[in-house]
Amino acid sequence: MAFKRKETIIEAIDLNTITPEDAESRIIAGVKKYATNEPNWSKADANTPYLGHIIGMGIESANLADITMSIERQFLTKKTRRAPIEGTNDFRLEDGELGKLRILDGQDATAATPGLSVKMLMDLGHMPKNDSYLSKVVGFAYISSVGEGYRLNESIKKLMNRIDKLADNEKAEAIQNLKTMISQAKSYLSDISDSKRFADSKRKAYEADKVAHDNLTRELSLLQDKIKGLSSSNDHEKVSALNAELAELKTRLKMSSDKLRVSSEIASCAARRSPTEEAKVLEITSLISSTVSQAEKIS
Repeated sequence: MAFKRKETIIEAIDLNTITPEDAESRIIAGVKKYATNEPNWSKADANTPYLGHIIGMGIESANLADITMSIERQFLTKKTRRAPIEGTNDFRLEDGELGKLRILDGQDATAATPGLSVKMLMDLGHMPKNDSYLSKVVGFAYISSVGEGYRLNESIKKLMNRIDKLADNEKAEAIQNLKTMISQAKSYLSDISDSKRFADSKRKAYEADKVAHDNLTRELSLLQDKIKGLSSSNDHEKVSALNAELAELKTRLKMSSDKLRVSSEIASCAARRSPTEEAKVLEITSLISSTVSQAEKIS
């Protein structure tokens, strides 16, 4: 199986016949079409984010679906047999004949780097789990939080560079904004530097998302019961209104499920900080601490 992209022929390969490093390099090469930050893309590794221009490859969020499809086209898997999930319209993939890789809706939600994409393939059973490789992959909790730190640092630096060029009134307002950002940066440093505090904050965020999701699930169940009770009613206007409400609620529940899936993954991997993640944390905390020191001289 192969497809042609410009002058390149990419042969799909069985994920069980290659190393995680091979899969990673193929994924990085496959996303080149969507990357706009050439320096970051050209030296990308397992932990280079797809999104963003500061430390990422510069890929726009609208292209994430294209990246997933690019990954699907590059690999073959035995997880090809569709098995229905009881009580739903969904299905899962089980072992069958070797065929095209398929990533189901939402399964790529945390595949934010090449390494996390490989982890996703392992988690879904498309390739063998490799603990040695995974020990070098920065978890989604730290990819997202470290990225947030780089964006905050960049915003502070941009504001600092503007202040000297501003008139008195505008300068005073900018300095006040800078003080606010310094406070945000110190709070960020406090949270991410303490692994327990960091994990606790992510666990609380997950618990809040879980409560919201459970409430929506109960609301949906009650509404479905109400519609069922009106099934023999002649009040078509009321039934129509309830069905419209049901459709809206299902959309909200899907969005809540997607959010819960992400916060669950974040809470899970935030509880364990690997040496690789510790190194990433030290890089960003050192950078922000230096920027804050410079900013405090201005404010």
